[in-house]
Amino acid sequence: MKNEKSIQVLGAFGTKAKGFGTTSFLVNPTTAIDAGNLLDALEERSIEIENIYLTHSHLDHIVDIAYILDNYFSLRTKTLNIMGLPETIEAVKESFLNDTIWPDFSTIKLYGKDEMVIKYTEIKEGEVYQISEDETITPFLTDHTVASCGYIYTKENNSIMITADTYSLENVQKIIENDKCITSLILECSFSNNMKELAIESKHLTSELLFEQLNKFQRDDFSLYINHIKPTYREKIYSEIEDFKGKWKPKVLNDKDFITF
Repeated sequence: MKNEKSIQVLGAFGTKAKGFGTTSFLVNPTTAIDAGNLLDALEERSIEIENIYLTHSHLDHIVDIAYILDNYFSLRTKTLNIMGLPETIEAVKESFLNDTIWPDFSTIKLYGKDEMVIKYTEIKEGEVYQISEDETITPFLTDHTVASCGYIYTKENNSIMITADTYSLENVQKIIENDKCITSLILECSFSNNMKELAIESKHLTSELLFEQLNKFQRDDFSLYINHIKPTYREKIYSEIEDFKGKWKPKVLNDKDFITF
């Protein structure tokens, strides 16, 4: 990690394209939030990942669980813990790592060991999970088409809030206005404004929808980052963010960025 209080953006975009990775953040060398772009970003270093906190079950957030296990199976020495809401864990087990789409690694032992390759852990909204002596991660509910959550990652009393995919920011606003330790916020902006109906139907945001909600916030003393842009529409979305940002000073994230908080 580049800085003691930083996270690395492994994948910043809303769908895969050549040169663009989907959602994934490395909060420390052994812990990631989402698994959209672990393999390309980390390569062999992905064997160090011990915990993946999933925001929800959509493919662009889980896909590289399959590939980091497949590519580096013989090198892994520790079980990979997949953590998520009960509905997310159920979806991954039944529809993804199910011996039909991909092997069920929860029934396969680590190479030369008795422990299984992966295990599943269900998490609860609002519960604080200790990931090291001075690091915690706390899930909060978000508004998407499937059960979903974001995470507040805290290190030494400084926090960054990652929403992942969401439409309504009501819960985000409530939390951030009651937690002054949150100094950075990552929000999505998936579609251009001419695709507003699709954004609403799929519970994503356009720049106009995003800043309409942000302008209701009482707090504005935090750093604002934007991710999950669809690469095909990125230039149009970048321009629209400039049009609608008003008082805000957002930074659009790219793969390999570091965020200090």
